[in-house]
Amino acid sequence: MNGLMRLEQVTIVLVEDDPSSRQSLAMVLEAEGARVVAAADAEEGIEAALSLAPDVVVCDIDLPAMDGFYLIQRLREDEIRSGRSPAVAVAITGHADEAYRLRSIGEGFHHFVRKPADPERLVALLADAVDARALG
Repeated sequence: MNGLMRLEQVTIVLVEDDPSSRQSLAMVLEAEGARVVAAADAEEGIEAALSLAPDVVVCDIDLPAMDGFYLIQRLREDEIRSGRSPAVAVAITGHADEAYRLRSIGEGFHHFVRKPADPERLVALLADAVDARALG
């Protein structure tokens, strides 16, 4: 990383069922100044997102019980109901096919990142997206 804390003052809900991936992503985001709340499944992620109204949600698509599509639908419904600006939402998945990317965007994610996520590119994407959200 470049020493500049590009995600300072940014609250991120990170939803990832793989413990090592969750921990490494959280460390990368925290190193950039973000406040990260990590969740292991969609239900935990929804609870965190609804209570925190985060700037960003980074969510794995393939989660146990309920998938990331369920999470983003619930989040978007709550944002509309409460009149909040939509959180920047990033789908993160091992699926490489175009159908998953298109479905992710159609369901309410803004961005689609394939695993393994390049830390530098993910941080740049999030920083740019949060800056654009602030301007909008």
